[in-house]
Amino acid sequence: MKLRFGKDGEFKILQIADTHAGAKISPDTINLITAALKREKPDLVVFSGDQIWGSYHFLGSRKKIENALFELTKPVQDSGVPFAVCFGNHDRQVGISNEEQFEIYKKFKGFIGENTPGIDGCANQVIELEDGGDIKYLIFLIDSHTNLNVGYDNVHQNQIDWYKNVRNKYKKICARYVPAVVIQHIPVPEVTELLCETSKSTKGAVQGFRNHAGKWYVLNKNLVNKNAFMGESPADPMENSGEFAAMAEMGDVRGIYFGHDHNNSFNGKVQNIDIGYTQGAGFDVYGPGLDRGVRIIKLHTNGELDTYDLRYKDIVGKKVKRKARFAFFQIMPTNLYDAAHRALKILASLIAAAAIIAVIILLINNL
Repeated sequence: MKLRFGKDGEFKILQIADTHAGAKISPDTINLITAALKREKPDLVVFSGDQIWGSYHFLGSRKKIENALFELTKPVQDSGVPFAVCFGNHDRQVGISNEEQFEIYKKFKGFIGENTPGIDGCANQVIELEDGGDIKYLIFLIDSHTNLNVGYDNVHQNQIDWYKNVRNKYKKICARYVPAVVIQHIPVPEVTELLCETSKSTKGAVQGFRNHAGKWYVLNKNLVNKNAFMGESPADPMENSGEFAAMAEMGDVRGIYFGHDHNNSFNGKVQNIDIGYTQGAGFDVYGPGLDRGVRIIKLHTNGELDTYDLRYKDIVGKKVKRKARFAFFQIMPTNLYDAAHRALKILASLIAAAAIIAVIILLINNL
């Protein structure tokens, strides 16, 4: 896929992370997306994973899933801005595969997603940005997978090899390494290099888990942007697959951006690559209050980039339409919400089983 820089030498990407929509889309999520589109007038929108979630929302209905994806992306479709997607760890849990969802997206106006065959995952692709016939930038969209049996999954070796092959191919074409930016759902482990380990008593410290269990962290203010925030420990992969190391080899990758941990929005340089979180945009899941938002990634023909987030409170306002639901998700993390649904499902099954047993006993007694 080829896109072009504007006459001003800029190309603006709007990254939307973790909308976590159910069968009914929150009007507050839609208002955030609409306001960002109107304010920034981006050249490309990327939904970076966990667009939808929860099999209990859709009950296996492909029609409900298609309707939800249509309504979620409708502001982008109406804007005329092209868009693409990455997949997260929750998308595939709704009852149909990512590949089936990809086919649904292909029906929508403005969708430019492509799926590279022969490598793991779905919706891996590279987008060329041209200026005056020259290729000035590459945008890599990468599937970071779902395999909770290993903690959080990582980008696989054949995807890393694909990235290297693409990088090297464009070097031959352009006689130089072409600047690139990467968007995916789950963070690279190197994001922790932007943190400082601290004590539990430190103000604002967040508790690590899995690989970081027993540790507490704060942002290194000398490395991250001024209005950064971190409300939860990075849920990075249990295993470092070497993705970041591969992307740091030749100096072509200028930025790697992800979502996944809704309460985090920060970025900073590690080995000359700007890496960072985009906070959750969805109001149907836990998140950072009115600091829910989106990220702008502004690319320049000289290979540089700028990035900043846009927050609901600044571009929409300090009021939400679904007040009770907003309040609920300020105190109900995802894992507890999922656990509550599972508990209710088990309870319903037990009640149904008890009712069947009671009917059988009643029939036997009447024989």
